[in-house]
Amino acid sequence: MKLEMQTLDVKGMEWGEKTHFKNGVLTIDREEALAVCGDFPGVDGFALHIARPGDRTRIIPVKCIVEPRCKTSDGDPDFPGIVGEIKQVGHGRTLALKGAAVVMTETNDPETVCKTGGFIDMSGPAADYCVYSKLFLLVIEAKAIPSVHREDPQALDDAVRVAGLRLAAYLAKKCMDAAPDATKTYELSEADPSLPGVVYILQLLTQHPLVEDFYVYGQLAGEHFMPTLMHPNELMDGAVTNFIGAHCTVCSDKQYLYDIQNSPAVEEFYARHGRDLRFLGVILHNEVVTLEGKMRSSLFTSKIAAMLGAKGAVMVTEGHGNPDEDIMLNVRNLERCGVRTVIISDELGGVDGRSPGLADWVPECDAMVSVGNTHELLAIPERMDTLIGNESSLSIIRASAGEEPKEAGYFYTQLNHVAGSCSQAGIGNLSARWI
Repeated sequence: MKLEMQTLDVKGMEWGEKTHFKNGVLTIDREEALAVCGDFPGVDGFALHIARPGDRTRIIPVKCIVEPRCKTSDGDPDFPGIVGEIKQVGHGRTLALKGAAVVMTETNDPETVCKTGGFIDMSGPAADYCVYSKLFLLVIEAKAIPSVHREDPQALDDAVRVAGLRLAAYLAKKCMDAAPDATKTYELSEADPSLPGVVYILQLLTQHPLVEDFYVYGQLAGEHFMPTLMHPNELMDGAVTNFIGAHCTVCSDKQYLYDIQNSPAVEEFYARHGRDLRFLGVILHNEVVTLEGKMRSSLFTSKIAAMLGAKGAVMVTEGHGNPDEDIMLNVRNLERCGVRTVIISDELGGVDGRSPGLADWVPECDAMVSVGNTHELLAIPERMDTLIGNESSLSIIRASAGEEPKEAGYFYTQLNHVAGSCSQAGIGNLSARWI
């Protein structure tokens, strides 16, 4: 499987009469882009906004973040099963707009506040912790019909998810005539069999769509989805998508689709494939609710790794609480199969950093990359010049700290509300030290 990834470096974004890319600037025809989003029951249309690095702009709630990409090879779907038919991806040519992203959010009336607790500030203290604040963002805002939303919040989530992916593909397609700034080929070529084989294990939080959902080739990876093997090219080429649901309050450690498209671990494995390791593939592990389900999924995950002959694994976790059992079951079973395992995880250490970082631990889990304490307090401005989304949702991100910040006009939040600040995909720059 051979994938040619062409990239354009976006250094500016503006409205115009035609959607195109020129001299580093992505110009967008607002009306045409809105038409691409489509119509959905329960949604009173969409609005589009541009947010640039350094703007005094706040986006809340953040439901999904996706890098604009499309297939440029004939007949291949952009996001199979959602935007395009169900066909194999991970081969051919793909165009990606680097430095840009589509962000999905929603509005509703104060009586139907979305409980999603993730936000992006394009400037100020929170921007320093948020990788997406450095991107040029096209924000799609779904306008909810309150009566419908109260009855079926999932309908609004589904609408903005599909519309946002359509928009991301549209942006890239309109830039296909531009000469790429760079081209990189991804292929798992033959490697010395004496090199240690490694796998990338991606845990998917699949417990309820109103918290977070993952789709594999358009299929919801719910409780009946069993761990499966995937080529890394498929992962970065739209086969796996996700969305933060209406009842997800902790968002700092959730993997947005942007993180999956730009996985640092996958890039590192590719860079080292054939040099000091063999990259064997990606294992998708679903985190279900029941203990029996967790045990069953873990057995399949470790079995796949062992059958591939893996000697090592990097496992990206997803969520905390009962998902910590998935983490520890996987580590124990993998290690017992002879697969040395490293986990990437944030920690729930409390505001003072002294609480247990994870809900469970096993002796076999002796290698962990920490991506920060998601409970750390951060003082942020009460107001920005522009708020995109649902102002009533601000009540969700306020932290009870026992005191007010010294800065006038500021309030405390926790990092767990700053989108991607403790991303377990490892795209940020936070870590933690033991105390």
